[in-house]
Amino acid sequence: MKTVLFVPGFQEDITSRDYAAAIAAIEGRGHKVVFVPINWFRTTIEDWTRELDAVYMRYEPADTILAGFSFGATTAFISATKREPSELWLFSLSSYFAEDLVSPLQKKSWNTMIGKRRFETFMKLNFAQLAKMISCKTLLFYGQKELDDWPIMNERAQDARWRLKNSTYVAVPIAGHDVAHEQYIRAIQESIS
Repeated sequence: MKTVLFVPGFQEDITSRDYAAAIAAIEGRGHKVVFVPINWFRTTIEDWTRELDAVYMRYEPADTILAGFSFGATTAFISATKREPSELWLFSLSSYFAEDLVSPLQKKSWNTMIGKRRFETFMKLNFAQLAKMISCKTLLFYGQKELDDWPIMNERAQDARWRLKNSTYVAVPIAGHDVAHEQYIRAIQESIS
């Protein structure tokens, strides 16, 4: 049995959406899930990664799967570049890497919404360089509706799919940016082992 360290989306905790359903789907496939709460208030991706790393250091990487949703997926991704887990599960990996923030597809209001310090910290994250540091099996999940509605998410998904050499891409029909959506849960059950 492997331990899955699961990081929620931005400003979320275990009660923010039906994370219990996502956790049950993972546990139903024989894994133990540890929900990793993050202090989102006045913090950046560097802080979030340090919080995950503090938990991750208590586990053997070969027996650990890092997983996260949205900014939680970004946090898990960054952590995996430092100490490679057995697997990496990215649920709706956010489009907040340096390449995304300068893309004409990125909505300027999104960049403003995250704040100046977070924006500056995300600008230090070059996805292309970071992806080279990951060779573990990676599952990339995206809701088809989020890909259709937000071209920048589709661009991030396709780039990640291409750059992460040991990855499997799962487009979840009907679902948007919601790991707790019924179709998303079904895709998790069908895709993880």
